[in-house]
Amino acid sequence: MLFRLEKRSEPSKFMLYATPVAAVLLTMVVGAIIFSLIGFDGLGAVREIFFTPLTNSYKWQDLGVKAAPLIIIGVGLSICYRANVWNIGAEGQYVMGGLAATWVALATYGMTGWWILPLMFVAGVAGGAAYAAIPALLKTRLGVNEILTSLMLTYASVQLIYYLVRAPWKDPMGMGFPQTRIFSEAARLPFIIPQTIVHLGVPIAIVVALVAWFIMTRSVFGYRMRVVGAAPHAARYGGFSENKTIWLALLVSGGLAGMAGMLEVAGPFQRMVPGFPTNYGFTAIIVAFLGRLNPLGVIFAGIVMAITFVGGEVAQTTIGLSSSATGVFQAMMLFFLLAGDILVRYRIKRVAPAKEAQA
Repeated sequence: MLFRLEKRSEPSKFMLYATPVAAVLLTMVVGAIIFSLIGFDGLGAVREIFFTPLTNSYKWQDLGVKAAPLIIIGVGLSICYRANVWNIGAEGQYVMGGLAATWVALATYGMTGWWILPLMFVAGVAGGAAYAAIPALLKTRLGVNEILTSLMLTYASVQLIYYLVRAPWKDPMGMGFPQTRIFSEAARLPFIIPQTIVHLGVPIAIVVALVAWFIMTRSVFGYRMRVVGAAPHAARYGGFSENKTIWLALLVSGGLAGMAGMLEVAGPFQRMVPGFPTNYGFTAIIVAFLGRLNPLGVIFAGIVMAITFVGGEVAQTTIGLSSSATGVFQAMMLFFLLAGDILVRYRIKRVAPAKEAQA
C-alpha cells in the first residue's frame, strides 16, 4: 500500500492561526511525557517553563526584555521569508549591530549629549544591514545560496567579538576579564519603568512590529515582498526585479537584527562581552514562523518564546532542569508547527499499487 501527499484547497484562516496554538499545546504535552520518562518532573517542567513566568509578576519585566529582540529580529525575518529569501544568519547580523554600536559607545566614552544614543542606533542598523549585504551580493552576482553564506558568517562574527574583547577593546581596568569597559551614561538605554529592568527597547520593539505590519499591508514595498515570494514569474511580468527584492529583503532583515543588537548592548549588557551572542537570531526564526510571517503575529510569538527563555531559567533553579531543556521545548515547538502546516495544506491519499490498479 502506497501513500502520497495531495495538496488541499486553500486552508482557512482559522486553521492557519489555530496551528501555532496547537503546536504550543502539543509541545507542553509531549515535553511533559519526555522529561518524565528520562527521570525529571515532566509536569513540573511544563509548569515552570510555560506558566510561572506569567503567574509570577516579578518575571513580567524579564518577559518584556527577552521578547523585545526576538520581536524585532522576527519581524525582519518575516519580511525576508515573505519574499522567499532565506536569511538564516540573523544572529551574526545581530552581533555586528551590537559591535557597531559598541564602537560608537567606546569612541564617545566620557562624552555627554542626546546625540550619542541615536548615533549608536544608526550604527547598529547599518552594521547589521552591511553584514546582510554580503550574502545579498553573493546571491545576486554569483548565485550562491544565501542560507549557507548567511549562516557561516554568523560564526565569523562571534570570533570577531572574541578578538575585540580580548585585544583592542579590552577594558584596562577589567582585572583581565575579556570585556569592554562599561558604557558611559549617555550610551545606555534609559529605563522606562522605575526600579525595573524594562528599557526603552521594549516599546521600540512594539512600534517596529506595528510599522512593519502597516508597510507590509499598505505599501508597494510590502506588495513587492508578497508577490515575489508567492509568484516570482508574475512578479517579473509585473516589473519587479528579483535581484532588487533580494537586496531589499536582506538589508531590511539585517538592519532590524542590527537594531536589536544595538538595543541589547546599550540596554541589558551595557558593555560588550563574549556572552553577547545569545541565539536570539536563531530563535527568531521560530518566532517568525510561529507568528505566521505576520508582524502582528510575531509580537505574540515573541512573547511565547520569551516565556520559554524565562521559564527555562526558573526551572533550572526550582527543579534542577538542564539549561538545554529550553532548546528542546523550542525545537519541539518548531517541529509541531511545521508538521501542522503540512497536514493543513496537504492530505495523505492512498495510492493503489500497479497490480491492484490493473485488476
